[in-house]
Amino acid sequence: MAGKEAKRAYLVLADGTVFQGYSMGAEGETIGEVVFNTCMASYQSLLSDPTYYGQIVAQTYPLVGNRGVEGSASSGIMANGYIVREWCDTRALSEGGMTLDEYLRRRGIVGICGIDTRRLTRALRDKGYFNGAITGSLEDFDALLERIRAYTISGAVEAVTIREKEHIPAEQPLYRVTVLDCGFPRYVLDALTRRGCDLTLVPAFTNAQEILAGKPDGVLFSDGPGDPDDAPSLIDCARELLQARLPLFGIGLGHQIMALAAGGAVVKMPKGHRGSNQPVRVLKTGRIMVTNQNHGYSVAAQSIPTQAASITMVNVNDGAVEGLAYCESPALSVEFTPSDGIGRQDTAWIYDAFIERMNGGRRNEA
Repeated sequence: MAGKEAKRAYLVLADGTVFQGYSMGAEGETIGEVVFNTCMASYQSLLSDPTYYGQIVAQTYPLVGNRGVEGSASSGIMANGYIVREWCDTRALSEGGMTLDEYLRRRGIVGICGIDTRRLTRALRDKGYFNGAITGSLEDFDALLERIRAYTISGAVEAVTIREKEHIPAEQPLYRVTVLDCGFPRYVLDALTRRGCDLTLVPAFTNAQEILAGKPDGVLFSDGPGDPDDAPSLIDCARELLQARLPLFGIGLGHQIMALAAGGAVVKMPKGHRGSNQPVRVLKTGRIMVTNQNHGYSVAAQSIPTQAASITMVNVNDGAVEGLAYCESPALSVEFTPSDGIGRQDTAWIYDAFIERMNGGRRNEA
């Protein structure tokens, strides 16, 4: 705890468990689905990730905020709340740099620090999902529990998708790619433009006929928040595009949407995958990749029709489906977000596999 006068705050879970800590960020009350993330850094990009819409995020790493927040940060916070063991009052060195506490307060996000995040993480890991609330008062506790238990995440994709088309050009355009924006980290777009993809971002609920009218060389179904079964129009769109045999690429929620369109089923996971160190095995080669993930739903392996798609990758920890190749269409999908920037590069080839499908080829590993 640092940087301001300590004010009591409480994290209350739906089963009645109470964690006592101190207020961080905006004061008040917030309710959401409580999840944990194991990343050691990048808290700024984590909070602004649209896939956390409707959730209260707990950081398992004990000290957060020691780099401050860049003053140029304009991205909004998509999470409903933030939980840390200890936050640091260090400002970023850039002009207008902020502390993490100031960043949360300026964006009206309620947070809590000083709680036992190891105990919380064990509870979430062992018992599964909990709704919860961060609050400054435990008065009328029964009414608070009712609000917590009644909370559901709904309309997530509608809340985070863009409203109008956007064009993101490539310096040396080779392909026209339409991106259905379901709410996703934008660094994915850099990976595509570097490969010559001239991108047209469209709202998530754009229909297949409108997409086909633009004559794209390929379509990306992006990652996003929420339950994929809550987006039937997206599933219909993916089904039509699969039938049109257009090169498709699905990431995260987009992977789940494409699996549903191919006749599979998606289930809510007991714990979910959230963090930057999820191990994934490529079945054909045995290669192990370290991946970045944030999802609470998974494609049910036994539900996938053998004539529609084949499993290409699985999670090493629990065997969850991590990748699919589609039999009648030049399409692939992965549960994680491939990296293609500074640092880890072991999943960058997946973008190339999509490019090869637009070229009419198929990469063996995918």
